[in-house]
Amino acid sequence: MKGIIRFLFFIVVVYTLLTSVISLLKTGEVDKEYCRDGFTVINTENDRRHQREWESVNYSKSFCASYESVEKVSLEAGKKRNDIIYELDSYENVWGKIYRELVLDSKRHIDFLVDSLQDISLQQQLSREELAELVVTFVQDIPYSYVRVEDCSETDNKGKPCIGKIALGLLSPYEFLHSLYGDCDTRAVLIYTILEELAFDPMIVVSNEYAHAMLALNMPTAGDHLTYRGKNYYFWETTGKGWPLGMLPPNSNNVKYWKVALVNEI
Repeated sequence: MKGIIRFLFFIVVVYTLLTSVISLLKTGEVDKEYCRDGFTVINTENDRRHQREWESVNYSKSFCASYESVEKVSLEAGKKRNDIIYELDSYENVWGKIYRELVLDSKRHIDFLVDSLQDISLQQQLSREELAELVVTFVQDIPYSYVRVEDCSETDNKGKPCIGKIALGLLSPYEFLHSLYGDCDTRAVLIYTILEELAFDPMIVVSNEYAHAMLALNMPTAGDHLTYRGKNYYFWETTGKGWPLGMLPPNSNNVKYWKVALVNEI
């Protein structure tokens, strides 16, 4: 009798262990699928479910997130962008006013992403510096594409994806998250909006000479920077993977050609 009981106990233990292993394997498969880059259209309204997987600048950490975007909200954001009115002014002031309008209108629409990135930071016990990098690398990982005022067929897009006939030649943060089309200032505006919500001190800089826009961030580090009102803002290239804070690309590294367009006046 005792032998039978021991045998049954052994069977239960083995079954429990096998069940646990199978459960872990299934969980791993779900996580891998969950983190796969891409999106799925989830209804006839063109609403989308996105999965994003990305890594830190030095590839020591990996992250994944999922979010849903609504076509109607994206279209409404586009209409508001089309209606932005600006007066003739200096190059940086014109763009600064446009960026500020987009930032203010977008904050209420992207709080879901701010919360998601904060959750990842808490789960992985990231420092403030690592949280800023989490935000920037999330955007750096999205493949670059041109956002044109003119038709894409009329320009050299260098083999990159392109979306044309877009007023102002950039998309609002929500439009970017929905479509995943983003050029330099489209990316900078999204990152700026998120970082401002997370109580960082970001800046958007523009260069007429380089026809480029970029993020800059007031954070203790070293490297290429612009000094504004006694604070150092370090350049952060966002159009491709791997760019660290404080490093200007070689083809746009003359600091005097960069002007402040938008800064968080805290």
